[in-house]
Amino acid sequence: MDWISLILSVAAGLLLLFAGRRFFWLAAALVAFLFVFNLFENLFGGGWLGLIVGVVVGGIFAWLATKFIKIAGYIIGALAGAVGLPIFLNMLGIDWGWLVMALIGAVVGFLLMLFLFDWGLILLTSWAGANAVTGKLAGQWTLGATIAGILFIVLMAAGIFVQAGQMKAKK
Repeated sequence: MDWISLILSVAAGLLLLFAGRRFFWLAAALVAFLFVFNLFENLFGGGWLGLIVGVVVGGIFAWLATKFIKIAGYIIGALAGAVGLPIFLNMLGIDWGWLVMALIGAVVGFLLMLFLFDWGLILLTSWAGANAVTGKLAGQWTLGATIAGILFIVLMAAGIFVQAGQMKAKK
């Protein structure tokens, strides 16, 4: 299950990094999947049930994102913050408890989407994607905090750059 978790998290992270804004429905599905999958890993130690429930919830959020864009955006912002902040802070060696960090991240993500929808979506999908990739790679190969931090910054910057370019090309 470790390799499956690694492959799914890295693939979802890369899709979020580079196509999060363009394919909003996919970003919604991936963020919801990652949230549920991480929730099951942190609360129950992972397993197939977390994978199955994550896929189902991801599918529901993909559908919601096609029908209710703004509302889904706010929820996705909260979920992206709830997924990203605990992973990021753990990479830096900060552990306030997963639930507390997830709640703080959820509030920040929601507010970002509320006030800056397009740029919030770019920042949060890049954030969540970089976190998903870096968090899993750092855990799998025990990367040091410095290397994980550099990888995170490079991935997030690349995601922001690519998605901002997509936004300009669309106008």
